[in-house]
Amino acid sequence: TLGFKSMKTAYATIKGIEVMRALRKGQASAFYYGDPLGEMRLVSRVFEM
Repeated sequence: TLGFKSMKTAYATIKGIEVMRALRKGQASAFYYGDPLGEMRLVSRVFEM
């Protein structure tokens, strides 16, 4: 697992990195339509919070 304590933490970290990259590149604009809370909704949807 290359420094991670478990596969669960490795998966969550990689998923978070991918979400942040998508937000920075503007690929998530379909989810928030200019609404500032849209990014939060996208992140919670990805991580199923």
